[in-house]
Amino acid sequence: MKKNVRDRGFTLAELLVVVAIIAVLVAISMPIFSSQLHKARVAADIANLRNFYAELQVNYLETEKPNETVINKYDFGSTTKHTSYTDLNGNHINLQDGHFAVAFTEGAGYLIAYQCNNESHHDNPDHPNCTTVIG
Repeated sequence: MKKNVRDRGFTLAELLVVVAIIAVLVAISMPIFSSQLHKARVAADIANLRNFYAELQVNYLETEKPNETVINKYDFGSTTKHTSYTDLNGNHINLQDGHFAVAFTEGAGYLIAYQCNNESHHDNPDHPNCTTVIG
């Protein structure tokens, strides 16, 4: 017995089931992807601030005095949330997902505090880098 040409395709019900399965998988994976993207942005911010910290410390060791411009501009007492900075070479760096402040202690050097912007992560033990102190 010969099969009909129309018997080779998929039915509408089969296609709808496949589309529904794909939609469920996408819905499950979106929060995971979003969380990983946030963690990657925070890690990039912290890496940039570590470089800035190293640059400030080297400058302090070379000149034996703090950089008043940096301390005054990114001070802890400021109500401004600093989301970007200009390093000592004049490069402007934008943080991706947080803000920071800089302090200076004589003898110890600089201290940089970072906090991510996502309020839901501040007290999350699975995300310890949302509040970081460098120095």
